[in-house]
Amino acid sequence: MADAATPAPPPLRAWTAALAVGLPLALLLLLGQDANWDLRNYHLYGPHAWLHGRHAIDVAPAQLQTWHNPLLDVPLYLLRDAPGLVGALWLAVPFAIALACVLRLYVHLAGPAATRGGLVALAVIAATGAAAFSALGTSFNDAFVAAGVLAAGWVLVRAREPRARDWILAGVLAGAIAGGKLTAATYCLALAAAAAVAGPWRGAPTRLAALALGGTAGFVLTFGVWGWTVHGLHGSPVFPYFNHVFNAPDAAPLAHADLRFRPAGVGEVLSIPVRLLVQSTRYSELVIRDPRLALGLVALGLWAVQYGIYRYVLPLEMLACVFVVLALQALPRGRGVALAVATIAVLAWTDHPNWGRTRFGPDFAAVAWPALPPRSLVLTASGEPLAYAAIGLPDDVPLLATHNNFMRPQLCTGLQEQVESTLRAHEGPIFLLRTDSAGDDAGEAQLAASYGLVRAGACGTVESNLGQLRLCPVRREPRPRLCDPNAAAPGR
Repeated sequence: MADAATPAPPPLRAWTAALAVGLPLALLLLLGQDANWDLRNYHLYGPHAWLHGRHAIDVAPAQLQTWHNPLLDVPLYLLRDAPGLVGALWLAVPFAIALACVLRLYVHLAGPAATRGGLVALAVIAATGAAAFSALGTSFNDAFVAAGVLAAGWVLVRAREPRARDWILAGVLAGAIAGGKLTAATYCLALAAAAAVAGPWRGAPTRLAALALGGTAGFVLTFGVWGWTVHGLHGSPVFPYFNHVFNAPDAAPLAHADLRFRPAGVGEVLSIPVRLLVQSTRYSELVIRDPRLALGLVALGLWAVQYGIYRYVLPLEMLACVFVVLALQALPRGRGVALAVATIAVLAWTDHPNWGRTRFGPDFAAVAWPALPPRSLVLTASGEPLAYAAIGLPDDVPLLATHNNFMRPQLCTGLQEQVESTLRAHEGPIFLLRTDSAGDDAGEAQLAASYGLVRAGACGTVESNLGQLRLCPVRREPRPRLCDPNAAAPGR
């Protein structure tokens, strides 16, 4: 029978709880309210479209991310009219859970050597990593992944000899978070590897079966309904990803994988911790630098070969900090000084990306459209994150994308042909939603070149606390048809 983990002494439990809650709250007040690109592109649009049935009338307004599972974003969407601080506090909850798991893990592994100073140093180092600090209070959902994965790990670690029910519970936690955010599947593979070697070989099949049972149940719980919905819409449960396998006619037969940050070979994988010691954009859209992985290498290879995107390594970044503190506390003398010096040095060495913040406002997300004429149609024509504006759009007004990181007129996919057919048949007013960016200037020019739609008057304003939006009337000019609905799609 498995022995239960020795509980932490009451004072350390109190410090763990205080640090897990208090530190994220203090950092959140310092950082401000989230306004990142993904929030404006799909984290608000996804749940809104799902709950309001907009997938039946819209076409790819959130670009490639239009069909991401919106389940994790539903609570934030429901809080959109609440004060900005309230929405931010909700987004900080998974971060606090992840930090609590890390602190509990330290206390468990350190045993009698665990100290309040060690807890404080670990909390500060773990909460201020390049991935962790920038993810706090944001809609990226990487903190949810960290919370689910680290909680699954804690379930196994706290039981000195995990039984089948422990592996099932760990599988449920990891599978559920992977269903909510598919990129977390990397950590499910890491758990499977742990199950294979976490005890006598003869017990490996049982451990793996229990983990798989729990993982499957968790994944179905969080992804099942959404996967079935998307399959019904487009013929693929993960549309538009892996479409070279599913061959759904509404998208080109492409994998749509983001390989910008994937290392070129084994040598580069091994050099990642060293490369992260220097400022670069090698593993992020924005400049980062962080020594934490170099100080604690944990399952680094799985993440590297899957994505190489630094945000996705958040659970490993936080976990690495545990081993940093444990190593320093193993010193024969001067442990307190070493912890203080290491904490200051790591903080000074780290560069955090700024994904976009704003001051806390009376609403987390507010969008106010002007009155639209009957039978209006709204278009977007660029890769700018505009789909969040749909939360204020009447449910009977379609929002169609003509050009973005997914829609390409020259591909003549099913969705592209749908856009063209809708534009040709539409008899009501047509408007272009845009920002003042150069990207939208180019998009407006492309709209004219591809569809013969040109500006027909002065632009109005769509009021929003997440960015300046313009609404411009457009009119048609004759253009030849771009897509032949009777022609075969590319690659067919």
